[in-house]
Amino acid sequence: MYKTVVVWIGGCALLSTPAFAAKPSFDCSKATHEVEILICNDDELAALDVSLNDLYKIVYKNTPAAAQKRLKTEQIGWSKGRNDCWKSDDQRACVKGEYETRINELKDR
Repeated sequence: MYKTVVVWIGGCALLSTPAFAAKPSFDCSKATHEVEILICNDDELAALDVSLNDLYKIVYKNTPAAAQKRLKTEQIGWSKGRNDCWKSDDQRACVKGEYETRINELKDR
């Protein structure tokens, strides 16, 4: 039993290391914008990015073909707005708020 507890605790410790930190839906090695770099370095923002990306894919797939182009255009506009958070005094709070707002908008569809 002792070995099981040690293995379990060791496994939990490994899962909490940065190697297993949340990763956003985009390739951080290609991130050039200040907001993208912020997302790559923040587990919570990266997790929100993944959640939004997953939700967007579901909504897009379930959107009639005639309306998919509009949804894609909205998403591109949203990401440009999110990137404007570099101008904010509290960039992190701005980015988090943008993700939460967009996730709620997509959930309402």
